[in-house]
Amino acid sequence: MFRKLTRQQWLVLLGACLFQCGMIGVLVNCSGVLFTQIRMELGLNMAKISVYNTVKGISGALVAASVTAIFFKSDKRKFLLINQLLLLGSFILLIFDTNDIIWYLSAFLCGFGTCISSVAAPSVLNQWIPENAGSATGIAMAFSGLGGAVCNPLCAKLITLFGWRVTILVLGSLMLLLTVPGIHLMFRLEPETKSAAASAKKNTETKKLSSGAVVSFVLLSVVLLAGNVGVQFAMNISIYAQSIGYTLAAGASLTTMVMIGNVSGKFLYGYFCDALGAWKATMIIVLTIGSAAGSFLLAQASLPLLHIAALLFGVSYALSMIGLSRCGVAAYGSEGYRSFIGFHSCVNSIVAAACSMLFGMMFDYTQSINPILYVVGIVAIISLCAAMVLSRKRH
Repeated sequence: MFRKLTRQQWLVLLGACLFQCGMIGVLVNCSGVLFTQIRMELGLNMAKISVYNTVKGISGALVAASVTAIFFKSDKRKFLLINQLLLLGSFILLIFDTNDIIWYLSAFLCGFGTCISSVAAPSVLNQWIPENAGSATGIAMAFSGLGGAVCNPLCAKLITLFGWRVTILVLGSLMLLLTVPGIHLMFRLEPETKSAAASAKKNTETKKLSSGAVVSFVLLSVVLLAGNVGVQFAMNISIYAQSIGYTLAAGASLTTMVMIGNVSGKFLYGYFCDALGAWKATMIIVLTIGSAAGSFLLAQASLPLLHIAALLFGVSYALSMIGLSRCGVAAYGSEGYRSFIGFHSCVNSIVAAACSMLFGMMFDYTQSINPILYVVGIVAIISLCAAMVLSRKRH
């Protein structure tokens, strides 16, 4: 698959892996376990946790399009270094207080810091490894899940030993140790520029595809719903475990299984995008998400079966993180997708904010996770239909 990669291409791929592992895999993917402990220790209700995620989503929605545009035009290395410091700061704020002002400021900074997470590495890999961009993106994005799979049990252990405040500092230090060298490797050199003829061909392709851009934008936004809605459930799977009578340790183990599904799902999704095409690969992922939601509804009395369902549900992250770039290229062209990716990031953030608030209200009102799982399953069916329409539209 990567037999002809140059040394520099391997280094860029390694950098993307380190960056994704640190940026998303450490603190962000451990936030479910962290917030479960914060909620228990400080006596917070589920609504306040949901409001945090809602503000984070709104923040991302407000800045996603402009942040993405600035990223493509700026010194990308400096941009991402500042971004990482803001993301780390959003968690460190919680150490000092969790009053409303600090709580919402933390959420806003976290939304700002994570809105570039599905754009930076895929865009670099698309430039450096265009022939195998899907597989390369899948591998890099898989490292965010790998970080979560390793760090979630570590997070639970650190909380038990030292408390959640010290845990944030330890995981924050680990995040920087991974992302700083990752950023350096991704941007130490510029990719080779394409010939003028190739660029002209791409521009022509983009203009051709732009005639149905509005329809493609709406349909692709619907396709990505399954991943975005699924991730909102997956982020709170530890709380879900406790709601049906399992311990914090069991919740952490389910989160680990989600992260393992995250890792394997991203790798397989990226590979299938190259081998089968973006739309067929996406249909497989959406079907898996819907099946996992059904499994959670039917297997609540069996922890081993819940682990299998969590493993399957981890592919939500694959669609959420990789679908934006691979389906974007398939829908708009290899260059044209840059014009839309920021707006899709904005829509994704709005969906995340709305789902976070809705799911929190549903849980507080019903004291059951089942209605949320029904929503996830219905959304998966709708997303599958949109992917089928787009696959025919583009061919």
